[in-house]
Amino acid sequence: MTALVLEAAEGLRELARPFAADDRVKTQIGRAARRAGLSYWRAFDLWYRKARRVEAVEIDAIRAARAARSRERSDELACLAADFEALAERVSRLAARPGGPDADALRALAYRSRRLAQGE
Repeated sequence: MTALVLEAAEGLRELARPFAADDRVKTQIGRAARRAGLSYWRAFDLWYRKARRVEAVEIDAIRAARAARSRERSDELACLAADFEALAERVSRLAARPGGPDADALRALAYRSRRLAQGE
């Protein structure tokens, strides 16, 4: 088994995330295949490490899909951080004591979300 087969299998598992509690493996493989632009059966062989080799086009597609998902998550976290900041401002304005613990907790969430979006 080559390192590329292992990388492809792990990459497909990452592309299948997030897993629902009742997700079947078949569903996960299908989701990963769609995201990577592979056929279901080729993804199946890679998922279970049955493939004897991996084409450069396939590993490039898996890598590109993983990078795109990573960018999407970063963008989503950045938007979430902005939402937390806006919510903290609203809580501060509506609270009896502006800048109370609730607003501080929301600002802390915004800070953590921004750090996660930056990959820290």
